[in-house]
Amino acid sequence: MYQDIEEPVEVIALFEAGRMQPIKFRWNGRAIKVKQITGSWKSDIGAHKIRYFAVLDSASNFFQLAYDERNTAWVLNKIWVE
Repeated sequence: MYQDIEEPVEVIALFEAGRMQPIKFRWNGRAIKVKQITGSWKSDIGAHKIRYFAVLDSASNFFQLAYDERNTAWVLNKIWVE
């Protein structure tokens, strides 16, 4: 099941060919390398956008990251827990 986290995180992202891709983030004092992006989408919030990324790490743990263009800030929205 998904667990809501909603915590700010530090993210290293790659900007290539007009696209943004998170490649690593820091949460709870540990660095997590993104192995795969399984989905991405955006939501329009008034005049700005929030970009969402569903990602997996090397142990196949699921995380949902969000980038808020207005605040130029990243948030870890959700994780998958069993």
